[in-house]
Amino acid sequence: MKRRTTTPRVLTAALAGVLVLAGCGGVAGDTGEAADPADRVAYDGPRHEVRVGVLRQPHLSHALFYERYLPEGVTLKVVPFANSTEIKNAVVSGDLEFGVTGITSALQGAAAGERVVVVAAAADGGSAIVAGKKAGITAVADLRGKRIGYVPGSAQDILLRLTLRDAGLAVADVNLVNVQFADMAAALSRGDIDAFSGAEVGPSDALAKGDAILVTHPYDTDMGKINIAFVTNADVIEKSPALVTAMVAVHAKATEHMAAAKSDWIRAVVDQYGFREESLSIAVENITLRWLMDDSYLAQIKVLGEQMRSVGSLQQEPDYTAFVDTSFVGKAMP
Repeated sequence: MKRRTTTPRVLTAALAGVLVLAGCGGVAGDTGEAADPADRVAYDGPRHEVRVGVLRQPHLSHALFYERYLPEGVTLKVVPFANSTEIKNAVVSGDLEFGVTGITSALQGAAAGERVVVVAAAADGGSAIVAGKKAGITAVADLRGKRIGYVPGSAQDILLRLTLRDAGLAVADVNLVNVQFADMAAALSRGDIDAFSGAEVGPSDALAKGDAILVTHPYDTDMGKINIAFVTNADVIEKSPALVTAMVAVHAKATEHMAAAKSDWIRAVVDQYGFREESLSIAVENITLRWLMDDSYLAQIKVLGEQMRSVGSLQQEPDYTAFVDTSFVGKAMP
């Protein structure tokens, strides 16, 4: 099988170059190993082409390894997006069957009545607040009055707000600057911002280049490290439960391979997205891969919803029983 890449209606023209990159060099994430037929997930259903949305970030790169585990009769299109909200919107609209995306954007959709459903975890962590070496920032308290890059509505936005709050600072005490994750390290290097609350590989790239210092890994707030999830649409679950079962199993196998073979994970992301290996080697140590959803994970999702509401990112919390479906990870467990 050869993975192809497509562009959904909501994808911006700015990602055209990314799409070309994703379509080059054969199967993304291929480490030269032939897929073992025994590794392929079982699936008893009609032939299906599955579209999965991802971001160009190491903790959302699971789909680079899906190909080797796909069941017979299922083909794959991996579609890169600019941010998690776009992925969530494409899943809700039906442009995608699945997405590896930020759980904060999924929560916002569910709270608004959208039919987005978390069917597996994907990754925790992957966040950091870093500052330029010349910005005079060595602690969170030093962020007062500084220009801080962030992506509105992202997990890193919520983490920043909670970190500021815990340090006795209000959002009004800093100058928030909307900067896409991929542009943060460069913006810091140019001096356009003094610091940023970013997602990997941006923080590690800035650190590896020597442009920045680590202010904090912001995991001490009530939000914790929860970050990335594997999501689908409730309509897909209702119409194709066997497909969802198979894809969660594929996602689980890919996640376990990445965790067990970090060198494969790093090489796939470097080859596919062009990141520096030095940066990726730092970044993967700031990421906890996972696919299982246990009681503590479900409790953390509720805490996240409460914290998002407390900082104004949610007007109301969703129906968590509809938002999270643990039945598929249960089927994928050995």
